[in-house]
Amino acid sequence: MKTVHIGAIGCGNFGLSIIRKLLACDNRLKVSAIYDPDPRSVADAKALLGADITVCADHRELVNLPHLQWVMIASWNCYHAEQVIDAFQAGKHVFCQKPLALSAAEGLAMKQAWEKSGKMFTIGFTLRYSPHYRKIKQVVAEGAIGQILSMEFNETRDFNHGGYIMGNWRRLRKNAGTHLLEKCCHDIDLVNWIVGARARRVASFGGLDFFLPENEHRINEIPPRSDGKRAYCTRSGLRRSVENPFTAEKDITDNQVALLEYDNGVRATFHTNCNAAIPERRMYILGTLGALRADVLTGTIEMKRIGFDAELECLSTEGKGGHGGGDQVLTAELADSMLRHTPPSVGLVEGLEAAITCFAVDEALDTGTVVDLSPYWEAF
Repeated sequence: MKTVHIGAIGCGNFGLSIIRKLLACDNRLKVSAIYDPDPRSVADAKALLGADITVCADHRELVNLPHLQWVMIASWNCYHAEQVIDAFQAGKHVFCQKPLALSAAEGLAMKQAWEKSGKMFTIGFTLRYSPHYRKIKQVVAEGAIGQILSMEFNETRDFNHGGYIMGNWRRLRKNAGTHLLEKCCHDIDLVNWIVGARARRVASFGGLDFFLPENEHRINEIPPRSDGKRAYCTRSGLRRSVENPFTAEKDITDNQVALLEYDNGVRATFHTNCNAAIPERRMYILGTLGALRADVLTGTIEMKRIGFDAELECLSTEGKGGHGGGDQVLTAELADSMLRHTPPSVGLVEGLEAAITCFAVDEALDTGTVVDLSPYWEAF
């Protein structure tokens, strides 16, 4: 089989991390061209991929290189729509990091370009590939807890990770969209998938209540890490500095709750917070026959049937931590799509459904109303 030539748009921390794992899957995969507006990222990419790699002046030059079959996009979210559409129009298969787009109009334009191109599209919903969540989906689909009645799920971020978010480019909606869209579209997608329906009505409340100038004193009140790094100001392994998370301009929430009602009657609550002392990525699903409780950060899944003598069952699973081992599975399946044209597990439709749900939840937050998603789905 011939070499598959790939172009990479966006060579920051996560972009290069995925590329590194992908190239380790098969030596017939080759990143032949890159584009990133940051010279530091270009230098990092050259160090990984070789000094002779083609460096393009913009994304259009890259997608129009005739020898490329795939384009991988890990740019800021505000550029996803334009870059994905241009790649489809140039006849390329596309992998794009989440979220899909910053508006429903962008997402619909991407869907139309994808359908017209006939090419493959994979979205970076890493958690969909995690053995942890695939086990949950399997257990629910097999009817172990009966029909889902209601559930709660959350993503509470470690305080230092929260400080990183509030100090880097994600703090502005014009760059990344809302916090819910940027960071929690993973979680919304998982629930869409596990519930097996689309959201019908949503409501939401939230705000920016902690990462404010009057709370900057917390940086010095918390003892430094063992290596001397201060609280809220660093994350291990990152090459880029961030602005002060308390004084930097921002227009996203640092805490938010949402209520979702699905077409099949399932009701769910979601909670996110960027200043957690006990971080979680937890699900608690209640069905007609039993319940399931899980947290990907610890890798635990517990299930119990309804009954006087029922015992709590601990289900074995692989993968824990932030992505639950999903990165390795994602890159292995992406390599299979590139080499053997295997259809992606998660594609543009799932990306658009998750994004639309986020758009509606944030509309509910911004307007203080219960939002009916019918107009969104009719357009979709």
